[in-house]
Amino acid sequence: MAAAGAIATLTVLGAFAFVVLVIGNWYFFRRQEMGFLEWLRNATRWQRLAVLLDAIATIIAALDFLTILFVLL
Repeated sequence: MAAAGAIATLTVLGAFAFVVLVIGNWYFFRRQEMGFLEWLRNATRWQRLAVLLDAIATIIAALDFLTILFVLL
């Protein structure tokens, strides 16, 4: 029973992380004076790597968020 509680806690934390990532990405690119593709063309190698890692983390968190929705429905 304790394992189920731990899994539920991690799932809720994953959903929270997803929401934070989406809001953070939205805020960052709204502050830019150019669009995402324009920014990506002018980005350095490290900035592109950061965007790639951020995209992977957002996709993983989105799948975790969908897990919560399917469990609750």
